[in-house]
Amino acid sequence: MPTVSQLKTAALRLDQLRKSMKSNEIDGLVITSLSSIRYLFGFSGSHATVIVTKKNVHFFTNDLYTIQVQKELYSVPGMKVHITRDVWTTCKELKIASTLKRVGFNSSVITVHSHRLIKKALAPAVLVETSSMVSPITAVKSNTEIKSIAEACRIVSQSYEQMLGYVQPGMTEIDVANYLAACTRELGSEKDAFDIIVVGGVRSAMPHGRASNAKLVKGMVITVDFGCCVDGLFSDMTRTFCLGTPSKEVVETFAVLLDAHLTALDHARAGITAAELDLCARDLITTAGFGENFKHSLGHGLGYDVHENPRVSWMNKNEKLVENNVITIEPGIYIPGKFGMRIEDDVVIKKNGCTILTTAPRELVVV
Repeated sequence: MPTVSQLKTAALRLDQLRKSMKSNEIDGLVITSLSSIRYLFGFSGSHATVIVTKKNVHFFTNDLYTIQVQKELYSVPGMKVHITRDVWTTCKELKIASTLKRVGFNSSVITVHSHRLIKKALAPAVLVETSSMVSPITAVKSNTEIKSIAEACRIVSQSYEQMLGYVQPGMTEIDVANYLAACTRELGSEKDAFDIIVVGGVRSAMPHGRASNAKLVKGMVITVDFGCCVDGLFSDMTRTFCLGTPSKEVVETFAVLLDAHLTALDHARAGITAAELDLCARDLITTAGFGENFKHSLGHGLGYDVHENPRVSWMNKNEKLVENNVITIEPGIYIPGKFGMRIEDDVVIKKNGCTILTTAPRELVVV
């Protein structure tokens, strides 16, 4: 059952959401994102829709989750639970929108078909496209949420170190990915954060290459990128290591990458803009001659989704990081036809620096 602290936090978040609704001149909001619903109301099931109005919260799910709702749902003031297999017919029958004039919806997660159903169910209210009104609230994490993310980081850090003692030539990338998945589950993860990335040799030049049947051989540069989930919150960590003695080129390139990574960690603090932090690493990589080989942004927010606000990119020039943002810092260098490498840590932004949650060795480990 939800704790008193969780209920108080939920009420505060709902108040913030309603203030945002007011500033956007809407008196109702449709929420279908499951991660947003878990953040606001504690429900971890795979089927739910919520309509927030000025005074009420209408929570819809089907009869498969009747018991789960009773155990998990934050019963905020004005909460009305509707158990149904046809959300929009029920909504229309109950005349939920009878007093609403303008209802917002996030067009990035609502399909055209769903839009038609919602429009019919909420008539005569006008549907208004909005960006996510929940994500700006989720960007700042509570102490409880940070604790859960820290535990997810502990799990991936420990799993990586165990994997270093397991991996050997002749194994496939999938073998390593399966081992990491098993380790994280055994240590308490709810699920993988995403399809685990294990790429070796020339395949490591693919930033988002998925584990394949390719075999690992001596001398390979190998990058692993994986995360896990604790209490609905994710970790996301990348490490690069070598299977046997690396070449001089690999060692020298990794030295540039590690310098850029550590420099970004040193500058991560509240008040710096996302673009400024990105450039702390990017400028060093560019000066070393690898500017064209670092194509993605430095990082992203982390929480109930693997990718959240703030976006830590050279293009995000105006957004400043604030205390208790949880972000990734993950510079990479990828040389097609040769190798690629990335280091990624999860950190909590603080007033005078950052707290690093992922603790596995960042150095170029040789196994």
